[in-house]
Amino acid sequence: MIFRKADLEHGLNVDGETLTNLRFADDVAIVTEKVENMEEQLNVLNNISLESGLKMHKGKTKYMNNFESNKDITLDKEKIEKVESYIYFGQTTYLKDTTKEEVTCRIRAGWSCFGRNRELFLDDKMPISLKRQVYDQCVLPTGTYGCQTWSLTKATTQKLRVAQIAMERKILGIKLADRVKCSEIRKRTQIQDIEWQPRNGKRSRGRQARRWRDVIVKTTGNTWSRDARDRDEWRRDAEGYIL
Repeated sequence: MIFRKADLEHGLNVDGETLTNLRFADDVAIVTEKVENMEEQLNVLNNISLESGLKMHKGKTKYMNNFESNKDITLDKEKIEKVESYIYFGQTTYLKDTTKEEVTCRIRAGWSCFGRNRELFLDDKMPISLKRQVYDQCVLPTGTYGCQTWSLTKATTQKLRVAQIAMERKILGIKLADRVKCSEIRKRTQIQDIEWQPRNGKRSRGRQARRWRDVIVKTTGNTWSRDARDRDEWRRDAEGYIL
């Protein structure tokens, strides 16, 4: 409603249409070709937001540009910080190819996720099949988030491999001094490789792996997303979404 009322004019021409902003919930990115246009539209949006009872967080509001400019952007007479990078939707956005930095960030996030599940991964009594499932469904997606946009080099690819095999060593309780080959470790864990492979459009042979959604639909029916709004009913169907 606020954006419809703001009716932003300045933006970028994309296939004959003007793109003024990208937004998801309260994550908003405004795009313009000139700094002064950015300042104008930012203040318009801020004023209309205030009328609706919403306040823009000036501390989290940053701006970037891909051209030389000494002009500042102010919001309610406060200067907005100019940055060289910013985290948007969980991925660091730069104005240059920064796959190396993003891979480092993702590896750190993957280790953080691994640490949150440390008790399970390091428990000798836990079956490797359960550890593999948690790793493939939690750690791996965290460590490869946004990988479809990466331009990998041999060096960054190797960093990903080293990080993953280190996690697998911990899961199996194997030290570097044990001199166990990486191929043998992968044979034991059977964990998915961290390197993203593009789809080739061909369906693999055999039955396809079931998704989390497939299990829910099978147990609770196609109305599960609507039923989930009713907490009591959703709890009664709990067996449908606990794997």
